[in-house]
Amino acid sequence: MTTVDIEAVRDWLERLPGGSLAGRYAADWDAFAKRDRPVVTLFGSYDTGKSSLLRRLLADAGEEVPGWLTISARHETFEVGDAELGGCVVRDTPGFAVGASDIRGLNNSHRAVTAVGLTDVGVVVLTPQLATAERDLLARLVTRGWPAGALWFVISRFDEAGVDPEDDPEGYRELGDRKAGELRELFGLDDRARIFVVAQDPFQTAGPDTSPGPQTWDDFRDWDGMRDLAAAFAAVSPVDLPGWRAAAGRRYWSAALDDTLSELRGQLADYTARAATAAEGVANRVRFEGELDTLHRAALAGLDGLVEDVMRRLEEPGDLQSEIQRTLEQWFTRHEARLQRLRQSIHQATERDRAQPSWAGFASLVETLGTATSTPAASPRVGGHFERVGPMLLGALKAGVDATGAKAATRWGRHLGTAEAALPLVVYLAKAGDEWAAGRAGRTHDRAEAERRQQVAAEFTRRAREAWQPFADDVRAEIVAVTGEQVDLDPGLHRIVERLREAVTEGEALSRGR
Repeated sequence: MTTVDIEAVRDWLERLPGGSLAGRYAADWDAFAKRDRPVVTLFGSYDTGKSSLLRRLLADAGEEVPGWLTISARHETFEVGDAELGGCVVRDTPGFAVGASDIRGLNNSHRAVTAVGLTDVGVVVLTPQLATAERDLLARLVTRGWPAGALWFVISRFDEAGVDPEDDPEGYRELGDRKAGELRELFGLDDRARIFVVAQDPFQTAGPDTSPGPQTWDDFRDWDGMRDLAAAFAAVSPVDLPGWRAAAGRRYWSAALDDTLSELRGQLADYTARAATAAEGVANRVRFEGELDTLHRAALAGLDGLVEDVMRRLEEPGDLQSEIQRTLEQWFTRHEARLQRLRQSIHQATERDRAQPSWAGFASLVETLGTATSTPAASPRVGGHFERVGPMLLGALKAGVDATGAKAATRWGRHLGTAEAALPLVVYLAKAGDEWAAGRAGRTHDRAEAERRQQVAAEFTRRAREAWQPFADDVRAEIVAVTGEQVDLDPGLHRIVERLREAVTEGEALSRGR
């Protein structure tokens, strides 16, 4: 691995969309960098024998086995534990739980990968079956810039490999050599890679005992392979620490860059899809309101002069009330039917949009924003690291959304009906009709009658407009409601997508520059 510009990576992490991760990474690194002894970390899947291996090393060296170290066929190690061994600190880690979806499995994998990033010497522990589900994860860790002699491989529990080492010692050695060759091929290792084939607790002689004496395994030392491994640990010296620590820094910050960049790419894909859904809502609101405005203008245009025309045509004033009521009811019925067709069109378009696969991601985001705190905690993500950018983005998005933003409509508006709408007009018609009939006889000049007719018609028209307005307002409120979440989130989502693109572009430039 070529040299990474650590300061540039730190600066990039400081300026991520939604917040900074530089402090989190720096805190972990600074704590590790203060250690004055080499750190050797055992890592691999659970039940590969890491804990029993550490117990054997400690017991053979006459060191006390710490109380946290447990030996079991079950998944027992859940935290990273340190133990002193000679001139180094040996770190036991939880086993990788590749493919796990439960929080414990994700937490264990996260702790293990973090520990691997903060170590001077790495020891990959595998069973005789070698890597299976964890192969890809180990392959990524193996290629993270280890200096010569800083990455070891231990094929453990080899007494379970299928050849009895006491009955067929030659076959046992041949199988060990063959497995070592398979391991080199599996990870593309050269001949300089250090591979140890061991049986740390032959035939489970010590079992779950956490304090066995070194004499427990005296009968097996000729073939159990632990002598060479113990010598390798004994040779770990602070003299090599400067080179190892510098390599660890490059490896750690390169991993921080790679992991964060990987998450940013995933977030960019997710937020681009969500932003597209929000933009569809904005476009729908513009389209729906345009159709409503056109329909509303047409209704009002049809009302202008309608009442006056009826009054001019009437021969008998006594027919005024029934004729105007009939005319207005026809006008209401015609235009209210158009409103209902528009309402149905809105309903169908909304249901169609929400049936699209992209809507599920947007709806999930809306739900999360409705329950998220102002500073969401980091959440697990499959892939060997915790999702850290995601919670920051949610916090930034939530802060920019009006808390009173519209919610999705739970109804499709009220349906007034022409009778309800015309009721105020009927009351007015009765009174105005009597006044018109009583006053018409006294108006002998056509001009005076025309002026009065215009006045009465204008009042009829005004009241008809007032009766109509709630119909249009109700549909407009419905449009706002069904598109509210999309319109509210649209500006923030587009800002986040833009910033994510910029961060990914900058991160990829840093990655190419290594």
